[in-house]
Amino acid sequence: MKSRSHYQAALAAEYALGTLRGAARIQFERKMHDDPGLAAEVARWQEAFTQLDNQIIPVIPPASVWKRIQHNLTLQPDKRPAPAKRPVRGYIGWALAAGLAALLLIPHLLVQPAAPTPVAILASSAGQQNGQWVVSVDMSTRSLLLTPLSAPDLAADRSLELWAIPPGGKPRSLGLLNTQQPTQLTLAAKMPDPGYTLAISLEPRGGSPTGQPTGAVLYSGTLSL
Repeated sequence: MKSRSHYQAALAAEYALGTLRGAARIQFERKMHDDPGLAAEVARWQEAFTQLDNQIIPVIPPASVWKRIQHNLTLQPDKRPAPAKRPVRGYIGWALAAGLAALLLIPHLLVQPAAPTPVAILASSAGQQNGQWVVSVDMSTRSLLLTPLSAPDLAADRSLELWAIPPGGKPRSLGLLNTQQPTQLTLAAKMPDPGYTLAISLEPRGGSPTGQPTGAVLYSGTLSL
């Protein structure tokens, strides 16, 4: 995020939040196809918003609130109680609270740990119509982040599995992937070295039953660190 402009960071946040629409959204998606760093930034914003969603605690209103709503709905329009007047001081207090919340929230979103570094793009042999995958590495957590770009839908009885293949060696499974959102894979073994091939194969639901790829290789690319 340090090397990217505030404007691009704002667009990435809008895209992750879902407020970037129309022609601007289409143009931004085209840029992501050619810019792994931009795709990784979108993935970071998606993770940040997901963490905020997880912190929200639902509150069930008391029964009296529902009874009052139901009562008001059954009244004639001219008999419904007028909204209670609130002093201006209350609105000022609400505005100050909202402003303070924004000041506290924005630094929390913008000040993120060191960003994952894009290290590979896994392309389809069928061309861009079948999408791509951006692979980023986070050395602090020993994990890989795989972000799908326009990946096609997957049949319910199939899974996508990621493999690391050393030159002249056998594939090693790194885990299963989600085609609808970024997947973070924490590596139990050694991080793949530069020059390794990363490949995604189509497997039965739950992954390969043999420990080696059994289906077609849909995406592949060379790892560079």
